[in-house]
Parts: sequence; structure tokens; C-alpha cells
Amino acid sequence: MKFLQLTAILILSSFTIAQNVPQGAFSSLHVQTDDPQEYIDYLKENTEAFEAIGSDMAGVCVTRTGNSYTGEMFVWNGFSSMAAAMKGGDSYDPANAPRALQKLREVKYSTFWKPLKDFPIRPSSFERLNRIKIARENLDEYMATAMEFEKAVRAEGNDFNLGIFQPFGGGYSEQDYHVRGSHANSEDAGDIIDRAYAGAASTALYLKLLSLAEEVVTDTYESCQVIYTAE
Repeated sequence: MKFLQLTAILILSSFTIAQNVPQGAFSSLHVQTDDPQEYIDYLKENTEAFEAIGSDMAGVCVTRTGNSYTGEMFVWNGFSSMAAAMKGGDSYDPANAPRALQKLREVKYSTFWKPLKDFPIRPSSFERLNRIKIARENLDEYMATAMEFEKAVRAEGNDFNLGIFQPFGGGYSEQDYHVRGSHANSEDAGDIIDRAYAGAASTALYLKLLSLAEEVVTDTYESCQVIYTAE
């Protein structure tokens, strides 16, 4: 009985109930590479790993500002469920990748992710990523405010998508929510800031989001693209 109670505590410690979450899940493999483009080209030409793990869609994000280390980027895979994501993750060991691939990157860590709201995936995008600590009692209000903010920014003319993702199995590297703002390009990412300083109405909602967060742990910009889609 004590074992069952401990198991329940361990599961629930990383589980926060959010209302009306979408289906699906993601995994991410975070790496360091001397040549991001060479690594991306290799992945585009050699899709066996994506096929082997049952990925529905895969892509990459290269960190452009706020890097934790040089050559920071990650490969993500999208799945229909968390069960499919974990099954896929268990069937692939990045340490046993082909030697040609191993020479192109150093693996840092991997994580599973549950999206807490809809997040349309663009073929290519420029994205602001905040790792944010959110108290459980504030999560529902944070989610509702995030949806209002996304709607307000779109109404102001910016093609903007906002995603919120909860990590599972991230170890010491990923313990915080990922709040990801997606833009069609870097100019649009700058435009939302220009509008904020010019007094855009959506800014009040952004400030409310900040007030509901316990801490913004990191703030980076990334260039992202889809590199694989299952047939």
C-alpha cells in the first residue's frame, strides 16, 4: 500500500490539471552542434529514425538569442498521444545513432511534452520561448488569459500563435512550463514588441500573464521549421 501511495504521489507531482487540453504530445531531443544546417540537412535526407518511432511530424528549432551554449538546438517529434510519444521514445536510443549522425551533434537531454492548448504548427516560424514557473492554483487563470492575449494580438493584425507545454521526464533540464509565441518570421516577432511600446491594448493582457507567473526562468528566440511529415 505504501508503494502504491508513493507511486501516486510521484505521478501527480508532475501532473497539473488543466481544462480542455488538446490531444497529442511531443518529444524533444536537445543537442549541441558545430553546424546546425549540416545537421538539419542530414535529418531531412535520412528519415529512418522518424519512421522508426512512429512520428507524425518532426521539426527542428535553432536557438538564435539567449543561448545556454553555442550551437544550441533541438529536434521535436509530434504524436497523436502521450502513449505514442513515450512508446516512440523508448524505441530509439540517440546514443546508438549512425556514426555519421553522432559526429554532427552532441546529445544534451530529451523530454516529453503535453500541449495544454491548441498550437498550430507552421512550416517555418520565428518563436519566442519563455520557460516559466506557474503555481498550480494560477494555472487555469493563466491559461484563460493566454487565450485572451492570443486573440487580442491577432485582432491587432499580427499572425500570432501561443503555445503552453508541460514537461514530463525532463530531469533537471526541463522542469518549467514552455510558453511559446510563434510568428511567421522575425519581423513579425519584432512588430509585436513595437506595438506593445506604442500602447497596444493586448499589452495589458501580457502584463497580466507576467503577474500570474512566479518566475520567467529563460527568454530565447528560435528559428523553427518542419522537416518531416509521415505519409
